[in-house]
This record gives sequence, C-alpha cells and structure tokens, in this order.
Amino acid sequence: MVLEMKLQMPSTFLFTTEKFGSLRASRHMLSKMLRIALYAYVVLIACPVRYWPLESSADATWRFALNYAAAQGSRVASKTVFTMGPLAYLTFPQDVGGNLARGLLFQTGLWLILAMIFADIFFRANFRLRNLALFSFCFALATPLFWFDYVGTEDLILAGALMLIVMFHLHGSPVRFLAALTLLGLLPMFKLSAALIGLGALAGFAVERLIHRRWEALPEVMVTVAVPAAVASTVCLFVLPSVQSVLYYFHGSAEIIRGYSGAMSVPGSRMGLVSAAEAVAVLLVLVLFHATSVLRIARFYVLLLAIPLFVVFKHGFVRQDEHVINFFCFVALALALVSLTLNLDSAGARRVMPLTIIFFVIWQDNVSLGSVSNLVTHPSGEQAARMLWGALRFDRLKERLDSSVEAFPEASRVEPELVRLIGDLPVASLSNSFTNIAASRMQLKLYPVVQRYSAYTPYLDELNAAWIRDEGPRFLVFDGDSTDGRDPWAETPAMWLEVYRWYDARRLGPRNLLLERRSGPRFTKFETIGRFRMPFTGKLNLPASSNAVFWTMKCGYSMRGSLRKLLFRVPSAFMSVHEKGGFTRSARVIPEVLVSPVLGNFLPSSLAQFSAVFNPDSKPDYSVDQVQLESSGSAAYSPTCEVELLQPVQ
Repeated sequence: MVLEMKLQMPSTFLFTTEKFGSLRASRHMLSKMLRIALYAYVVLIACPVRYWPLESSADATWRFALNYAAAQGSRVASKTVFTMGPLAYLTFPQDVGGNLARGLLFQTGLWLILAMIFADIFFRANFRLRNLALFSFCFALATPLFWFDYVGTEDLILAGALMLIVMFHLHGSPVRFLAALTLLGLLPMFKLSAALIGLGALAGFAVERLIHRRWEALPEVMVTVAVPAAVASTVCLFVLPSVQSVLYYFHGSAEIIRGYSGAMSVPGSRMGLVSAAEAVAVLLVLVLFHATSVLRIARFYVLLLAIPLFVVFKHGFVRQDEHVINFFCFVALALALVSLTLNLDSAGARRVMPLTIIFFVIWQDNVSLGSVSNLVTHPSGEQAARMLWGALRFDRLKERLDSSVEAFPEASRVEPELVRLIGDLPVASLSNSFTNIAASRMQLKLYPVVQRYSAYTPYLDELNAAWIRDEGPRFLVFDGDSTDGRDPWAETPAMWLEVYRWYDARRLGPRNLLLERRSGPRFTKFETIGRFRMPFTGKLNLPASSNAVFWTMKCGYSMRGSLRKLLFRVPSAFMSVHEKGGFTRSARVIPEVLVSPVLGNFLPSSLAQFSAVFNPDSKPDYSVDQVQLESSGSAAYSPTCEVELLQPVQ
C-alpha cells in the first residue's frame, strides 16, 4: 500500500506542475492579449485624421480662411496672421486646392509616429499591465483636448513629445530624445502657444538634468536648445518665403498671445477654479507617492509639468467657458504620464484608485460643458473611427466635402442682389463669418488678421488698416455682428477708420451691407479740436457737429492690471454710448486699441446705422453726445486716460 502511494506521488506532482504551468501560460497569454488590446485602443483614440466641410460659423470661417490662404501659395499664407501657424491647415484640411490630400498624408505620417511611440511604451519598456491600463484610462480622458474647437492635433504632437521625454528619462536612448526634440521643433509651425508649452516642458527637463548631473549635463542641455531651434528655423525657411516673413509670423502670433488675456477674457464660476485646484491636488498627491520611493522621479515630473500646467491653466481659464476643457484634459494627460511609474501593487492601488475616481468626477463635471462628444465619442474612439472610415475612400470623401458648398444654408448666403453687383470682382468680408463668400464662389480676398475680431492689439489692428488702405478690393461685405457683445466699430478702430476713408455704402441688404471703394479718400488728415485727461470711468462729452468727430483714448494698465494680464485675465471693459434722443446702449471694448481714432458723434451699432454713416449723399439721422468707459475691475486700468478729439479735413 505504501509502495503504491510512493509510486503515485510523482505522477500526481507532475500533473499538478503541468496544471500550474498551463495556468501560468494562460495568464501570460491573457496579459499579452490585454496589452495588445490596450495598445490598439490608445492608437485608435490618438488617430489624428481630421477633415471638415464648408459650414456657416465663425469657427468654420478661420478653418476655411487658413485653408484658402495655404492654397493661394506662400505669398498669401506668409501674410496671414491668426492663432495658428502656416502648417496648421494640415491638421484640419478642406478640399481647397491640394490641401485635403496633403493634410491626410501628413496626418497618416503623424499617426504612424504616434503608433511607434505607444509601441515603445507598451511593448519595450516593461511597464506592468496595471500601469498601462491606468495610462490608457487617463489618456482617454485627455482626448477632448485633441479635438477641441476643430483643432488639437498640435496637442497630439506635444503629447507624443512628452511621452518620449518621459521614456528617455526612464530608459535613455538618444533616438527617443532626438525624436522628442524634433516634434517640439515642429510645433511653432502649427500653433505658437503649443510650442510655448513644449518649451516650458523642455526648460523643466533641462533644469532637472542640471540638478542631477550638474556640469556633465551641459552638452545634453545644449542639444535640448539647439535641435528644436534648428528644426523650427529649417521648417520656417522652407515653408515661408523669406526671413522677413518668418519674423512677421512670429511677431503677429506673439501679438495675438499678448492681447488674448485682455481681449477674450470671460469670467466663470468660482467652482470652476476650485475644480482646477482639486485636479492639480490629485496630480500633486500622485507625484508625492513617487517622492516616498524615488525622489528623482517626483522632481522630474514637477519640473517637466510645472510651466505647461501654468500655461494651459491661463489658456483654459482666461476665457472660462468651454475653454476650461483644455486645462482638465491636459491634467489628464499629465496623470497618464505619471501613472506609468506609479507603484500599483495591492497597497499602492488602494491609494491610487480613489484619487483616480475623484479626478474622473472632476473631469466629467467640467468637460461636459462642451458636448456629449467630450464625454463619450472622443474617449471611446467613435469619432476617430468615423473620421478614419470616411477617409478610406478618398474620391467619396472629396464628393462629400464638395457637396457642403451646395448644402450651405440659404439663410446664411450673401443676398443674390449683392452677388450680382459684385460679379467676379474681388471682395473681402468684415464679418466674423464669411464662408458665405466662398459658398457664392466669389473672388475672396483675405486681409492679414483673417478674422477682424482677432486683431486684439494696435499692431494687429494697424496691419488690417494698412491692407485696407493699400490693397483694399473693390467691394467689402459686412453683416453687423461682433464677438462677445463688442462695439463693432471700436473693436478694430484703425481698420474701420481706413474703411470710412476709402469706402461708400453701395447697397444695404436684409443681412449684409455692401461697401464699394471710392475713387479717392473721403478725407486726408485730422485736426485736433481738443486734448485733455479724464478719469478712466469719466464721461466723454462730444461736441455737436454736422461733420464727423473722432476721439482717441490712451488708457494703460495699472501695475495690478499688468500683473493680472500676465498671470490670469483682465476684467472686461464696457463703453456706454448715449444718443441725443435719450437711447443708451452698452458694448464691450478693448481699451488698448482705443489709441486709434474712433468715430464719435455718429458711432454706429446696427447695420442700418453703418449704412447711413457710409452713405455719401446724406447724413445720419441720429447722433451720439456722450461715451463712458465702465468696468467692474477698473483698478486694473490706469486711473486717468489721455483723450484727444479729432475732426477729419481734406
């Protein structure tokens, strides 16, 4: 009996060993399959394939304008100023010229690069599956950032560069490092603000290397500076026709960034700021978990992400509406990077998972301000898959995009009688939305700052003014609308001054006013009829006159206001306009641009009043006798302003 038991033990042991071996192999296979599935998922949601039809809106207008400028060639594109760079059209191509094919080719190449970066993370770096699962979840929460306002591909480029920097820090390899620097060097050609975020990350990375390796890190730091600069310079000179055009682009983009805080600020609820603080707190706590084990990893993340977080916070909360999505989604991207190196054993997971759930609640509360796409279609990959599927049949895609011209809303089109008057002559639009010009197949001309409302500073306003004066086409079209309830004329006074000097009203339609260029200027110069200082919120009384009277107002920022403009946002300023008949209206203004002459006694607000002002045969039947600046945060501005009253003369 004992002998039989002894003989059976080896076979039982072998059976048990084989069973455990088979179980181990099954678990290994399951782990491998899950790793592949997670990889396929993040590659799908990171798909950068985008293309857009012709639509009627302000956002559709800048998409079309940048595509149109690129299709016109480098001479036109190099004189175009907007929040994006000369290659940005590749990220939202339309069927204009060869843009669609070039855009899809670029997007495919970028997708392959991103797929290789993810493959490096998922299959070469030996990260644990649970870390990759948390990384994938957080990266999915970042996806609305890559679709925000019809752009975001530049943020995918930035994300790829940040992942490569993290991988280089953890595992080395010059290839990873140089690839990250190359991607960051490309960013200025797509969006200068994204490039600033990338430069902030590089600065933090360089500081960390200097702290850790001291003087031995100097060659690495020099490469960190030299490679992005060389890439950006080379691509700039290849895309733009001259060094002068390169400087023009950077100057214009810098002006837009500088003026954004003062011109586009929209206050929001305090709870939004509280949510931002909570999101950053979650990120900091997770970074502190690293500090308890490997201090250098925690220091690396803090230095890498500190400046980018500040920049995206300002960008997201200066205009505290759906723009806050940018901030919360970037925090999700930062969490994805940090999650790669978290200790997620049983004890670590118990600490990390509650924080992840807290961030998810914060994220969905704030990202839902946009649309259901941010909560479902982008993180799930549905939108990416739909775009990708639509691009597989290029001929059908072109037909579908071309059909959007015929499907353009009739109520948004330029009136047929205006189209007949313009014919095949060149025309520009002073409206925020002017895709109706393209839908009517008219010969569109673009001025430098392609949407008038984006001329936030005197420099940008003067660029458009000089274009009107020197290159203005035969016809201009205007629909009377403005952004954020601004006064249409005071929004860009230098440009409107030249329009008033050189154009007359030709026809007022139900939706648009048609202006036609004069044979000579309406006036040649100004004479001063008054100059004085007044309080920022003082009342400016305008003299009674049958002729046009203009005014300028130089109101700088106080020290407090300058600091707020640098770090956050400036309180909005409004202008109260009182007409002699007793009617008072209020509109938002940008005090910085009021250094250019603003029409005073006939300042128009409606399309009919604009028509009356530009009518060469009659005077307006209304007049303005008083204007006054107002602001809930007047302490942000200088207490007094220098005012000048002007009258045009021949």
